[in-house]
Amino acid sequence: MLSSRYLHLHEALGLGPMWLKRGAKTVPAALAAPKAGMPKPAAAPVQTTIPRQERTLSAGAHQARLSAMAAVHGGNRQDVPEREMLSLQTAAVEAARQPEAKPKQETPADKQARSIRNTADLPAATHLSDDLPRLFATVKTARLMVVSICPSTEDTLHGELFHGETGILLDNMLAAIRLSPQQAHKTSWVKAAPVFSPHPSEAQIHAELPALKHELESSQARAVLFLGQVFEQKEMMAVMEELCGGIPYFTIPHPARLLRQPRLKAYAWQVLKKAAAVL
Repeated sequence: MLSSRYLHLHEALGLGPMWLKRGAKTVPAALAAPKAGMPKPAAAPVQTTIPRQERTLSAGAHQARLSAMAAVHGGNRQDVPEREMLSLQTAAVEAARQPEAKPKQETPADKQARSIRNTADLPAATHLSDDLPRLFATVKTARLMVVSICPSTEDTLHGELFHGETGILLDNMLAAIRLSPQQAHKTSWVKAAPVFSPHPSEAQIHAELPALKHELESSQARAVLFLGQVFEQKEMMAVMEELCGGIPYFTIPHPARLLRQPRLKAYAWQVLKKAAAVL
């Protein structure tokens, strides 16, 4: 049985009767159409193609690729096929249109790392610093110079003398004798925290004496306040007197120790009142 549509197609293709089966009978197109009750054959799944994103080149990469292609084509850019040249130019334009990435916001950890790097760039006494960065204090005119024996490891990590609660307590103690933080020059005798010993050696202390003398003269302080038990040792008396000359000096427990042993605050307060009397 042949559909009448097949005959029309046969004639349109210009085929003769020899291509038709002799015993074939023609079926009208209406009968050849599928019945309404019969299910239609399922449509073949349509394949969707995800468009491939074009890669973009930076201006530098674009120029490098042009140079490489020119070298392949005999060193002349004009020998580069026009299609490839247009593709590269389009890629360069698209790359130029790309928005610039926003600078990454600096986190507290980044600030800490940057502070350590900046401190590490400062000049150091090669035999005194135990390979830790030296922590310098900016010398400024002050009424009182406050001296600890050396910065703590925490101070070195944060790039700041008397960091954290220790510094807060020290500022409160100075405020009790009517001194603002700007009226006190805070420094350390040795500029780097010791690693393999609890305190700097005697050689380190004597080696740093000339620099500390210069700090005292530059600050024009009227008195010196030493912080820590190390300054109560007899071995330190001579070098402390050499530093201060005729300038009065006083010694109290370090604020870090006062935080651990609050009962010592009463003694520290009595010494601070004596220091305030000469300022």
